[in-house]
Amino acid sequence: MNPAALVNTDRWPLESDAVIAPLKQQFQAEHIAILPGFIREEALTQLVQECDELATIAYHTDNNANLDVVAYDQFPAHSLIRALYEWDPLMEFVARVLGHDSLFRYADPFGALNLSVMRDGHMLGWHFDQTDFVVSIALQPSLNGGHFENVPMIRSQNDDNADVVAAVRAGERPDLVRTEPMAPGTLMIFNGRWSYHRVTTVHGDVPRHVALLAYDTKPGTDSNDELKLARYGRLPV
Repeated sequence: MNPAALVNTDRWPLESDAVIAPLKQQFQAEHIAILPGFIREEALTQLVQECDELATIAYHTDNNANLDVVAYDQFPAHSLIRALYEWDPLMEFVARVLGHDSLFRYADPFGALNLSVMRDGHMLGWHFDQTDFVVSIALQPSLNGGHFENVPMIRSQNDDNADVVAAVRAGERPDLVRTEPMAPGTLMIFNGRWSYHRVTTVHGDVPRHVALLAYDTKPGTDSNDELKLARYGRLPV
């Protein structure tokens, strides 16, 4: 299937200035842009089937998290998720939403594209990302739990706001926490460097599937060996 057939371009025409402008404004203001219904509903069944197959080879990690991860090199050549990640119009669209002239796919043979699989009892603790942005596509929610909770713009380059961050972690500032909508088919562009976020504990026998697409503003971006071992349990051969 052509990647273009997966995307609901009637709702989200990727070259439309009228679509991109408010998304760019939202990202600049809130460090997040959310596009519900980005994936066509009729394509979700195939994508979830692919996720279920890939989930059988996922690596389990416990580094501030309890989830399973499928690495980029584990996606087969015929993968629809891989085709979407490697589709230039999507990368160009994300670049425009972020206000960049261009983006580059990660050079990391494991981390360029991931499938996050969260099963019953899995969670992802409060944290900040080390990258300026992450692109995710929600494909299947869990029966209960698995909510993406976010405290936008809680810190800045000049102020770590450590006391408030600690209060959020301790559960003392629920007024600052918002739950971002992650219905199946939603594309999210998120700057986790300045926004504190987590995924709450998953409950039930339906796994939570989210694809994570990694781009950067410069070519050749890779992760270090320590991160590869922690996240994927191996190093490139």
